[in-house]
Amino acid sequence: MNFTKFVTHSALNKQITIVDGLPEILKEVKAIGRNLNQLTTICNMGKIICPELSDLKEQYSNAVVMLDEIARRCS
Repeated sequence: MNFTKFVTHSALNKQITIVDGLPEILKEVKAIGRNLNQLTTICNMGKIICPELSDLKEQYSNAVVMLDEIARRCS
């Protein structure tokens, strides 16, 4: 959270919650999305027929587990 958002929320008497680890996980999920979009583009171009997605599925599963752990800490 940047300083402006912190001051705004403080001034409006809203609860401020900082979640450790969330920015890193979101970065990972965005990277997975970019990889999937690149694979989709290559498939649509006809350069590959059936891409190997096991690594991508494993990365996504790991991200979901980490997000679940973060959600449990926040509740």
